[in-house]
Amino acid sequence: MQIITNIQNAPEEQLAITVGFFDGVHRGHRFLIENLKQVASEKGLKTAVLTFREHPRKALHSDFVPELLTTCEEKMALLAQTGLDYCILLDFTPDIQNLTAEEFIKNLLHDTLHVKVLLTGYDNRIGKGRVDGFEQYVVYGHEVGLLVQKAEEFSYKGKQISSSEIRRLIDEGDIAIANQLMGSTYKIDGKVVAGQQIGRTIGFPTANIHVSNTEKKIPQLGVYACWVQIDDDRYKGMLNIGLRPTLIPENQRATIEVNIIDFDQDIYGEHITLEIIKKVRDEKRFPDLETLRKQIEEDKLQIVNILDKFIPYQ
Repeated sequence: MQIITNIQNAPEEQLAITVGFFDGVHRGHRFLIENLKQVASEKGLKTAVLTFREHPRKALHSDFVPELLTTCEEKMALLAQTGLDYCILLDFTPDIQNLTAEEFIKNLLHDTLHVKVLLTGYDNRIGKGRVDGFEQYVVYGHEVGLLVQKAEEFSYKGKQISSSEIRRLIDEGDIAIANQLMGSTYKIDGKVVAGQQIGRTIGFPTANIHVSNTEKKIPQLGVYACWVQIDDDRYKGMLNIGLRPTLIPENQRATIEVNIIDFDQDIYGEHITLEIIKKVRDEKRFPDLETLRKQIEEDKLQIVNILDKFIPYQ
């Protein structure tokens, strides 16, 4: 997949395209892209998605803070796995914000990007104010020889899929279900920073993570089974997202720390990636460190069992 960041460098080939933010690149997005590839194959066109570097609402509302399922880099990597020919990655500039649906279709898609087919999601809207609907898109496209089609509604195991629904599941700690709807594991990456090293005193040293992107959605507080990616190696991990009430009763700031199982290397300052698989339990306060240690031993057994049985998503 070739990434185009300047529309002046648009591909010369005629395109079949779909437009959206594609946060999470979930199964619904992939269904849409598979439909796009089929249409493109039938008509001898190249495939492309048009998406944006930052959430469009952030440009429209200065106080809006996205809770991203995927950073821009993660989104590009997942889109590349779908077999697209091009990703047109743009900033949501005032020029684009102010395009009506008619201008978007005729001027940007048809005239600039050489689009011959626009495939929309079943509930997708484009253009300033999102006032027009699919019927109007068809008319605008017809006037310049651009075919506009709508993909069928998609569900997975009877569930409707949307980025907002996946965020809700992550908020509630249902990370395993969120992963199923995404068709991939939810990831957080960051730099290992110095902590208070209290975990080391009870036999479970942890790596404290400073998350790289502050707009990334952080799951509900609790203990999770996760995979830890360090360079090209992957390890089992016990992830704690929480306030650590047993260790610091007055703490009000959540921390992200992971005990990397069977690992004893110094990784301070390194970037690591966490693939979060399943929530094991809520965070709770224990009467003393020994009780906490025993609970962590139980958590470890459960987490190792979960990860041993984990089958990657297809």
